[in-house]
Amino acid sequence: MRKRFSLVAVSLVLALVGAACQQTAEQPDVAEKKTTVKIAFVGAQTGPLNPLVIHAIRAAELAFDAANESGEVKGINIEYKVFDSQGSGDQATTLKDKFIPDEKFIGLIGPAFSGETRAILPSLQEAGLVMISPSATNTKLPSIVCGGEGGDCPAQTVFHRVVPDDDVQGKGVADYVTKVLKLTKLAYAHDNSDYGKAVAEGTRDLLKAAGVTEVVTVAIDPASQDYSAAVNQLKGAPGVFYGGYAPEAGRLAKQLTDGGFNGKYLSGDGSLDQAFVSGAGGAGAEGAFLTCACKLATADSPGELGQFAKDYKAKFKLDPGVYAGEGYDAARIFIEGLKKGHTTRKAMHDYVESLTTVPAGISKTIEFLPNGNQKPTEVFVHEIKGGKIVVLGTVEELTK
Repeated sequence: MRKRFSLVAVSLVLALVGAACQQTAEQPDVAEKKTTVKIAFVGAQTGPLNPLVIHAIRAAELAFDAANESGEVKGINIEYKVFDSQGSGDQATTLKDKFIPDEKFIGLIGPAFSGETRAILPSLQEAGLVMISPSATNTKLPSIVCGGEGGDCPAQTVFHRVVPDDDVQGKGVADYVTKVLKLTKLAYAHDNSDYGKAVAEGTRDLLKAAGVTEVVTVAIDPASQDYSAAVNQLKGAPGVFYGGYAPEAGRLAKQLTDGGFNGKYLSGDGSLDQAFVSGAGGAGAEGAFLTCACKLATADSPGELGQFAKDYKAKFKLDPGVYAGEGYDAARIFIEGLKKGHTTRKAMHDYVESLTTVPAGISKTIEFLPNGNQKPTEVFVHEIKGGKIVVLGTVEELTK
């Protein structure tokens, strides 16, 4: 009996041990301990300029969420935080103290606009916090640390952007105006902002050099609802180029049309949003030309840009808008840096600063020049047709 009991007992123990081993094997591994790094975005998360920034904000979120969910960056959790500047340089100046002192912030997407970039770039440089803007285009930004007068600025190392500057867009506008629209005179208006004034005056100077006579250049107050003084000076011109953002661009187009203007209306990337169409109304918007050194992502875009558009719509239930591709590309640059082990502020700064050609950009081939500028790329022309923004093609294609 003792022998039989002993055999039963041994069998029972072995069974229990086997069950325990099986349970242990089936249990998931202990959760991997991850290090958290932070990436900031500075831009208009709310406010009237939000339509020009929200797509880049969301596109970066799409990229970081996918990286975190897939475990693409081993041992790293990416915390993405948006700082809402409402497009204001003054607001950006107050926000910078919320992320610059925190060393866990190792990179910044943005600032989205030129004015806010100008406002905080010296502080970013002092802190060694590298930035990649998806949309700030003022030509002089790479030299702000050295006084902002252009030229080389070796002291500046943190500034980068994945969109060409205003001079590239201005050259595209000049070619389209002279070779396609064949205008010999043009008037100019702007909102007196770092972006709007610079793009209007830069385009004007390029068109003057191409033989197009300046009718007048006027500034409007973006806080005002009444542009009648500007309309009276502009409405007799055969064409008007406006430098500024979509809400005011639309309002000016409407008031010009209501005032009897029947010439060509043009504006740049700051107006490339349905907010322009809404503000201008049917008659004011129809036939307007909007340019951008960027390519809008649509579901029928070829390759990765098209897949991105589908993924964006699946996540946000909306089509991507202007600078969505650039926001995604900026995020992916940081993700690739993390994959290579650059998890500190200095390491990420040195990595981005060392880049020339960035592999696998979806918005364009990204090539950083020594000053952080994006190498000049194609300029796209869009026309408002039936209340929709319709791409006509690149300036190069349209001027052949």
